[in-house]
Amino acid sequence: MISAHTDYDRQREAELRRARRRASGLLLVATAMFASTFAMGDATWVGFLRSTAEAAMIGGVADWFAVTALFRHPFGIPIPHTAIIPRSKTGLARSLGEFVRHNFLEPSQLVERIRAADIGRRAGEWLSAGHNADMLAGQIASVLGAVAEGLDTEAVEESLESLVLDRLHSLPLAEMVGKGIEAAVVAGQHRQIMEGAIRGLASALDDNRETLRRWVREQSPWWVPEVVDDAVFSRGLEALLDLVERVASDPSHEIRRTLDLRLVEIARRLQTDPDLAAIVSERVDAIASQPEVRGWVRDLWSQVTAALADAASRADSPMRGRIASALTRLGERLVAEERLRARFDGWLESLAPPLARVGQNELADIIAVTIERWDPEETSRRLELWMGRDLQFVRINGTVVGGLVGLAIHSLVFAFGG
Repeated sequence: MISAHTDYDRQREAELRRARRRASGLLLVATAMFASTFAMGDATWVGFLRSTAEAAMIGGVADWFAVTALFRHPFGIPIPHTAIIPRSKTGLARSLGEFVRHNFLEPSQLVERIRAADIGRRAGEWLSAGHNADMLAGQIASVLGAVAEGLDTEAVEESLESLVLDRLHSLPLAEMVGKGIEAAVVAGQHRQIMEGAIRGLASALDDNRETLRRWVREQSPWWVPEVVDDAVFSRGLEALLDLVERVASDPSHEIRRTLDLRLVEIARRLQTDPDLAAIVSERVDAIASQPEVRGWVRDLWSQVTAALADAASRADSPMRGRIASALTRLGERLVAEERLRARFDGWLESLAPPLARVGQNELADIIAVTIERWDPEETSRRLELWMGRDLQFVRINGTVVGGLVGLAIHSLVFAFGG
């Protein structure tokens, strides 16, 4: 069954009643004109009027019958080939579904609409507004959080552990580390680390001054006076600390250049020496097999789900903020970068044909199944509300055209028949 009348239905019913009254009123006028001609005598003009009214009556009644026969039996009489819509509801449902399928979700038309809509730019402008990006970030976090909660935590943690550790085993870590070190040295990005390490060495020497002093005394011959040992040690340590400071402060120092060359040499060995690569892999495997590392990997999933839940519930969540920032940047790039926008639109266009094919079948089935569930009489009433007002103009036109045809025929007969 179809739902109860809505305000829209009541409005359409009122319009249909007005249209019926106009069509029926015109038919009554034609009928009254035809009947009145019998009291007007036998004047020539009366014949023209009678023929016109008679033909108008015939046209109006014929079109009334045709319009009524679409939705019900005229006068309730089961005349063959009437009440067409209630009798053909199933076929109509399928035909309407097929019509929508082939005319409203055709893949080429959908692709054309996507191109004309400039979705990439409009999406970029929408995302560039901060509140939109934040709202979407909250929705994304909520969806991902719900999905994460619905998964088997133990199975996910085991899969994540296996994935991460297997990936570590399969990666050419020595080569990757070597390339990273070499690139950092060439770009000078290692200098701060190098300087920090050298200053750290100086600090360690200074902090362990007394330990070093005792070691020097122990290594010094017994016959050397202690005061000489102390003086030599102090001068030597100060000179060493001064040298370390100069090396740390001057990137072009000879020692620094030597260290850089050694780093590059090590980096290249990591990339080319299979023995060194095997040693690195063994060390990584040993570290990865530690329970602490495995526990940390498994704990990653719990941290992710907790962060997603936090992002879904709090607008000021760090993860939600990062997602929103990423979406805002994406929007700005879509507006500013034509190539990225073209790639985005191309991706949408590539999705259009398969989505259209799926949507065609689904939409056609939805329309067909929905109409098939309707009661036949209610279906007829619903369709009459949708198009009955326009069909009443068919009745009006039939009355008018019938009258004009009757007038034309009578005129021809009068002109050629005497």
